[in-house]
Amino acid sequence: MSGPERYIAESAIFGDTNLVDWTITPAMRTVAARAKDAEDARRLLEMLGLIEPRQQTNSTATVACQGHCAKCNKPGRKPNQPLEKWPGTVILKGRGMCQQCYHGVLAAERQARDAVA
Repeated sequence: MSGPERYIAESAIFGDTNLVDWTITPAMRTVAARAKDAEDARRLLEMLGLIEPRQQTNSTATVACQGHCAKCNKPGRKPNQPLEKWPGTVILKGRGMCQQCYHGVLAAERQARDAVA
């Protein structure tokens, strides 16, 4: 082994970021060529210590809402409120339920009423 391969083998310690640019660049190219997708490439580069790892958050993003659907518990908003002001919410249609749940309950009530008659 002679040339750059010898220097990479001698100095490439896992997570070593003190390597010179001419050893890091080929490693990044190799990772990029063999990665299945962008997230896979990011994980590999983080493992090699060539890029800074992303901050891991255990909390889920909270959605500001005015209430929840009484049946499916989706975050909801009043019909006169715009979606831009309340992102990630559904309109609460009637009886405190979203449109899908409300129409499902109405259909079930209609079916029960027709079965009796």
